Amino acid sequence: MSSSLVFVITGTSRGLGRSLAEYFLSKNHTVAGCSRSSATISNERYEHTSLDLSNEKEVRSWIRKVRVNFGKIDVLICNAAMVQSALFLAVTPGDIMESFLKNNISSVFYPLREVSKQMISQGNGRIITISSTTTAVHQEGTSIYSATKSAVTEMIKILAKEVAGRGITCNVIAPAMMKTESSDNLAQSDEWEQAMLKKQTIERVITMEEMAHVTDFLISPLSSAITGQVIYVGLAN
Repeated sequence: MSSSLVFVITGTSRGLGRSLAEYFLSKNHTVAGCSRSSATISNERYEHTSLDLSNEKEVRSWIRKVRVNFGKIDVLICNAAMVQSALFLAVTPGDIMESFLKNNISSVFYPLREVSKQMISQGNGRIITISSTTTAVHQEGTSIYSATKSAVTEMIKILAKEVAGRGITCNVIAPAMMKTESSDNLAQSDEWEQAMLKKQTIERVITMEEMAHVTDFLISPLSSAITGQVIYVGLAN
């Protein structure tokens, strides 16, 4: 992979997505980002598209535009996801369940499909999805959220096998608790946050810089034999 890379990162208007976009822009890479809202990053190497990631036609059009504008896609980071207040399964409304399926599975599947096509044709690439340690600790109140994250992990593991012969790696980064607007939406109280921290092996909040470091590791040319893996940050599993 060349020294100057083209990244596609979903959910770049805030939180981890924005932090990763700014990090890789600072390293002189190019980033094509998206969100439902307008751009919050101003940089000559940043291109923003407002779209619904669960809309197949919009995602297909976006990825084709990125390929035309930049000639390649080196790295895909699927970061965008829905996080809502924790609810026990028995009291989770059907519309919330359907929304999780749409925003956490469909909104990852379409970028994965469209970008993997481009990477197969160019013969290389790195694909990373952002998950959560909730899939491993089985925290009460996260049944639907964790189920959708687990579904994407299985998707990535199979995709990794399907594209390995074309120089493409596919991995998952699953951080423990981070401080973002989304995590604040999930937390019901300080007591809930403390209970979650106690389930972690490293009982502290994971930083944006640590997530950028793990991402950097996975996209390195020296990581070309690492694929189909889940890297937990803050948890021994």
